[in-house]
Amino acid sequence: MADGSLIPGFKRHMKSFAPISGQLQAGIARIADCDCPVLISGEHGVGKRSIARQIHAMSRRSRGAYTEMESADASEEALSTHLSTNGTLYLAEIGDLSADLQGWLVDAYLHRDWSQSCRLVCSTSRELLDEVRDGHMREDFYYFISALTLRVSPLRYRKTEILNIADELLAHYSRQFDRPKPGLQEEIVGFLMEHTWPENLTELQTAMKTVAAIDDQSISLAALKAAAAATKLNANRRVPPLKQAARVASTQIERRMISEVMAATGGNRKRAADELGISYKALLYKLKQAGIAASPALNRNGVER
Repeated sequence: MADGSLIPGFKRHMKSFAPISGQLQAGIARIADCDCPVLISGEHGVGKRSIARQIHAMSRRSRGAYTEMESADASEEALSTHLSTNGTLYLAEIGDLSADLQGWLVDAYLHRDWSQSCRLVCSTSRELLDEVRDGHMREDFYYFISALTLRVSPLRYRKTEILNIADELLAHYSRQFDRPKPGLQEEIVGFLMEHTWPENLTELQTAMKTVAAIDDQSISLAALKAAAAATKLNANRRVPPLKQAARVASTQIERRMISEVMAATGGNRKRAADELGISYKALLYKLKQAGIAASPALNRNGVER
């Protein structure tokens, strides 16, 4: 439902527009002029990019550049270039940023005057504390980016806002299609309130595009119901992304290797670290994250061998 494929030529009109509720607007206004990083957390499709743009627009940096970057595609060179500006850098899916770049960003900000450098806004659709526990995110980086966190609820928990959001979207897409804004019939209102919106605002946007483009609400309703059924079916069949599956498998293998080497070395953490080719400090961190209890092997003087 979210790809706009219901209507021929629909993608020519796919410019993003996501209304922001009054409560969110108030939160954005309070944090817009802070210099510290902001983390926007929420499911896919809740409007995290729109919120990031709004934070920039309402800040004293609004005359500076606003840049969006996928964290998985980030490089030290690109980050360094953007951090030197007095604008806003939005890093989408911050959980995909490499550990090396996480450490680099923390160090870079520690040695910069935040008021004179780029404002950092990050987003995530995952629970980052799980990423920390699994060893995929540095603990210091997590606390660096999450001190100011804006959590956005999924649309299914915002039923009182759905009709207002739908009305804004309908007005927007009616103008885009150069058609008068229709009043929503009772059957469509019922559908909007009963549907669970698994794709959140992305799905609601496409629904309102459909109503605005089709000048017959009975046909629109049939199209919305068919698309909703397809979305639900796809959600039930959905498999984890390859990157996520690879991470889980990697974590399981890593923990098994650590357990085996710890057993083979009789609990000697220094020898185990050497065997694994990692630093002693890194091993202690991984043992802690994995919840592996390991008492150090001590010599006669009570010092770890």
